[in-house]
Amino acid sequence: MSHRTRSAMIAIVAAALLAGCASTIVHPSPSTMVSPSVSQSPQPTPSLPSPSPTPTPSIPEGFQPEALTAISDTDFWVLSAAECSSLACGSEILHTLNAGKTFQRIAAPPATFLAGNGTTPGSPTVSDIRFADAADGWVFGNTLWATHNGGAAWHQVLLSEPIAVVAQLEPGANGYVYAVFQLCANPSVASNCTFRLMRSHANSDAWSLLTPPGNPAGRPAIGVHGNTVWVMYFQGSTGVEWISHDDGVLWNRGSMPCEPDLGGNFDPVSTTVIWAFCATGNFGNPWVSSSGGATWTPAGGVGGLFSNGAMVAALSSQHAFVGGGGNTLSVSGNGGGTYQPIPELAGDQWAGFTDSEVGYAITLNEDNGWTLLWRTSDAGAHWTRISLP
Repeated sequence: MSHRTRSAMIAIVAAALLAGCASTIVHPSPSTMVSPSVSQSPQPTPSLPSPSPTPTPSIPEGFQPEALTAISDTDFWVLSAAECSSLACGSEILHTLNAGKTFQRIAAPPATFLAGNGTTPGSPTVSDIRFADAADGWVFGNTLWATHNGGAAWHQVLLSEPIAVVAQLEPGANGYVYAVFQLCANPSVASNCTFRLMRSHANSDAWSLLTPPGNPAGRPAIGVHGNTVWVMYFQGSTGVEWISHDDGVLWNRGSMPCEPDLGGNFDPVSTTVIWAFCATGNFGNPWVSSSGGATWTPAGGVGGLFSNGAMVAALSSQHAFVGGGGNTLSVSGNGGGTYQPIPELAGDQWAGFTDSEVGYAITLNEDNGWTLLWRTSDAGAHWTRISLP
């Protein structure tokens, strides 16, 4: 689910990615899979702007969902990409305790866009959100902000070196949270930047380095389920996967599914079942492991079905959704043997599940620039749009 979480939260990006599926689900077979249906929420929704006769769509005002994090089926937060003034803007955060029937706006970090050129705003400094529990949360991207009182107040987290990017942040078990930092002595010079896998207690801002055997270099991508952590290191032809089952203390060598010079992401279902999505250069393909990452099996999607920027939101070794990166969200009920697209969820930016039944997706309407939030409570058989204020 990013920042793409099953125990404490969901994520995007790539996401996402966590700790503990609940009840058993019935996996549809290729011959019995029913087309997922999409419905509108009975709540009133904002009217979409009329199609523009010009080739450049306008960006509507209002709350635009960009990332989501959840700690239960009904308790979640949504981060917006707010429309900005010419110099700067602050993103907004909505919180719901009743599965999106009503929302409350909570405080957001005070400065979440870099200054622009006086005419247009600069690039966002945050683009993702995670909560580990009702009190401890983070908003991150080019900066890292933390709250330990449920979003009543936020403070910027500063390490010994400037942070260029917080690429991933995932809560785990035993009160820990894990992150991938890109640290730069001089952010304007790429050669001065290094990647670090780090861990902190959720209620603390003290981050410490995690170092698998051999102190691997390269760019890490992580997956977290309970106290198990998977990490792929991408660096030229020397990529490697490491797995820890004790919160990052001891590490075992895994079998890396992705090309080490490209990129990829994880979505763990359990300590034994984990999916990955791997870029291939021109497009990307999903993989699945039922051995905890020791071995991997291709899970279909060949022939350019998914772009390099896609991700997996998995429910079992057989039942998984692939989308993100603007792909149409597609579902497989046979371990990736076949995929069925969900046309209404075209332009999918992210998808993730809190448990074996409840999941969310964020889609982008390219005609008018609206991003929309969707929810399923039956393992993706039906999707309903959530109205946002």
